[in-house]
Amino acid sequence: MFHFRLHPEAQNEAFAAREYITADDLIEGELFGSAVDDALARSCEAPLLYAYFDGEFRKIRVGKFRYNLVFRIRGEEIQILAVMHMSRRPGYWEKRATTWPE
Repeated sequence: MFHFRLHPEAQNEAFAAREYITADDLIEGELFGSAVDDALARSCEAPLLYAYFDGEFRKIRVGKFRYNLVFRIRGEEIQILAVMHMSRRPGYWEKRATTWPE
Protein backbone atom coordinates (compact mmCIF):
# COMPACT_ATOMS: atom_id res chain seq x y z
CA MET A 1 0.00 0.00 0.00
CA PHE A 2 1.11 3.52 -0.73
CA HIS A 3 1.52 6.32 1.80
CA PHE A 4 1.16 10.02 1.09
CA ARG A 5 3.15 13.12 1.82
CA LEU A 6 1.92 16.66 1.26
CA HIS A 7 4.09 19.42 -0.10
CA PRO A 8 4.06 22.19 2.56
CA GLU A 9 2.35 24.58 0.14
CA ALA A 10 -0.34 21.97 -0.60
CA GLN A 11 -0.93 21.60 3.13
CA ASN A 12 -1.28 25.38 3.41
CA GLU A 13 -3.77 25.36 0.53
CA ALA A 14 -5.88 22.69 2.23
CA PHE A 15 -5.99 24.66 5.49
CA ALA A 16 -6.75 27.95 3.71
CA ALA A 17 -9.54 26.38 1.66
CA ARG A 18 -11.09 24.82 4.73
CA GLU A 19 -10.94 28.12 6.63
CA TYR A 20 -12.49 29.96 3.69
CA ILE A 21 -15.33 27.45 3.37
CA THR A 22 -15.84 27.30 7.16
CA ALA A 23 -16.12 31.09 7.36
CA ASP A 24 -19.16 30.83 5.11
CA ASP A 25 -20.64 27.59 6.49
CA LEU A 26 -19.28 25.57 9.42
CA ILE A 27 -20.82 22.29 8.29
CA GLU A 28 -19.49 22.70 4.74
CA GLY A 29 -16.04 23.34 6.20
CA GLU A 30 -16.23 20.05 8.11
CA LEU A 31 -17.44 18.27 4.98
CA PHE A 32 -14.54 19.72 3.01
CA GLY A 33 -12.04 18.43 5.59
CA SER A 34 -13.61 14.96 5.39
CA ALA A 35 -13.58 15.07 1.59
CA VAL A 36 -9.86 15.91 1.58
CA ASP A 37 -9.18 13.01 3.95
CA ASP A 38 -11.21 10.71 1.71
CA ALA A 39 -9.36 11.84 -1.42
CA LEU A 40 -6.02 11.25 0.31
CA ALA A 41 -7.10 7.74 1.29
CA ARG A 42 -8.31 6.97 -2.25
CA SER A 43 -5.01 8.18 -3.70
CA CYS A 44 -3.14 5.72 -1.49
CA GLU A 45 -5.49 2.78 -2.09
CA ALA A 46 -5.48 2.88 -5.89
CA PRO A 47 -3.42 5.72 -7.36
CA LEU A 48 -3.21 4.11 -10.80
CA LEU A 49 -6.98 4.51 -11.24
CA TYR A 50 -6.49 8.23 -11.79
CA ALA A 51 -5.50 9.26 -15.29
CA TYR A 52 -2.50 11.39 -16.14
CA PHE A 53 -3.47 14.96 -16.88
CA ASP A 54 -0.13 16.77 -17.20
CA GLY A 55 2.94 14.66 -17.78
CA GLU A 56 3.50 12.49 -14.71
CA PHE A 57 0.80 14.19 -12.65
CA ARG A 58 -2.63 12.89 -11.74
CA LYS A 59 -5.59 14.46 -9.95
CA ILE A 60 -8.44 13.42 -7.69
CA ARG A 61 -11.61 15.41 -7.16
CA VAL A 62 -12.22 16.47 -3.55
CA GLY A 63 -15.78 15.27 -3.00
CA LYS A 64 -18.45 17.67 -4.24
CA PHE A 65 -16.11 20.64 -3.95
CA ARG A 66 -14.42 22.46 -6.81
CA TYR A 67 -10.98 21.28 -5.71
CA ASN A 68 -8.58 18.61 -6.91
CA LEU A 69 -5.61 16.98 -5.24
CA VAL A 70 -2.72 17.02 -7.70
CA PHE A 71 -0.28 14.18 -7.11
CA ARG A 72 2.45 12.00 -8.55
CA ILE A 73 3.70 8.57 -7.62
CA ARG A 74 7.29 8.14 -6.45
CA GLY A 75 8.02 4.56 -5.47
CA GLU A 76 5.60 3.72 -2.67
CA GLU A 77 4.89 7.37 -1.95
CA ILE A 78 2.05 9.54 -3.21
CA GLN A 79 3.35 13.10 -3.35
CA ILE A 80 0.55 15.65 -3.10
CA LEU A 81 1.71 18.80 -4.86
CA ALA A 82 -1.44 20.91 -4.65
CA VAL A 83 -4.94 21.22 -3.31
CA MET A 84 -6.05 23.17 -6.35
CA HIS A 85 -9.26 25.09 -6.89
CA MET A 86 -10.56 24.19 -10.34
CA SER A 87 -10.91 27.85 -11.31
CA ARG A 88 -7.38 28.78 -10.30
CA ARG A 89 -4.75 29.39 -12.96
CA PRO A 90 -3.55 26.07 -14.36
CA GLY A 91 -0.01 24.93 -13.69
CA TYR A 92 0.74 27.36 -10.84
CA TRP A 93 1.89 24.40 -8.72
CA GLU A 94 4.31 22.82 -11.28
CA LYS A 95 7.47 24.36 -9.79
CA ARG A 96 6.77 22.38 -6.62
CA ALA A 97 7.74 19.21 -8.46
CA THR A 98 11.33 20.44 -8.64
CA THR A 99 11.39 21.81 -5.10
CA TRP A 100 10.01 18.76 -3.33
CA PRO A 101 11.28 18.83 0.29
CA GLU A 102 13.31 15.80 1.31
